[in-house]
Amino acid sequence: MPEQSPYLPVTHVIFDMDGLLIDSEVLFANAIGVLLKRYGVPEYSIELQEKVLGMEVERGIQVIIDETGIPVTVKEFRVLEREIYEESMRNVRLMPGVDRLVRHLRRHNIPMAIATGSTIESFKIKTSKYQQLFKVGDIFRHIVFSRDDPEVSAPKPAPDIYLIAARRFVPPVEPRKCLVFEDSGLGVDGAISAGMQCIMVPDQRFKCTQRNATQIIKTLLEFKPELYGLPPFDD
Repeated sequence: MPEQSPYLPVTHVIFDMDGLLIDSEVLFANAIGVLLKRYGVPEYSIELQEKVLGMEVERGIQVIIDETGIPVTVKEFRVLEREIYEESMRNVRLMPGVDRLVRHLRRHNIPMAIATGSTIESFKIKTSKYQQLFKVGDIFRHIVFSRDDPEVSAPKPAPDIYLIAARRFVPPVEPRKCLVFEDSGLGVDGAISAGMQCIMVPDQRFKCTQRNATQIIKTLLEFKPELYGLPPFDD
């Protein structure tokens, strides 16, 4: 008799984007490091990077400014950062296992959505290399952009973005039927608060101290869909 799974079966999947689907967090950190050096800060420390991981960009930049004491506003810093970051983003890579997983779920008609703190404008730049993969209505049923969506009243770790993503499936789905993939502690907190199971795929640059994630895996290649009542991989 097969061993019973410790997890609950799900019918829908919701993905974070930055650092989970695309390797954008490292590029963002590199851009911030370049700018900090211009202001005399020798490095963008791992501790500070971990502190802002999962925050909306403007909020994270404000924390960076406060922590480093550099004489610049969030708006000014954002303009300079974009010049470096957005150009490098045009060559961003998918995270390991992404293409395999989303195409597998699509073949089996598992409804998927993205819940991201990115803006629509930023999303278009980040995913320009993979337009077919991120085409709304094909693989992903919809995308919720917390910074551009009036229904999202609070960013992660609030549960708003996940609950809205669940409601926008047609038909709407109960939170307990959704499985979320996240790379940040703030994202995990929000997903769990929304009443969803959440698999954390932590950034390997940081120590993973998250205790409330449903499951923690190193990459999406380790994910076993059958543990959550989803069709197993064919390969």
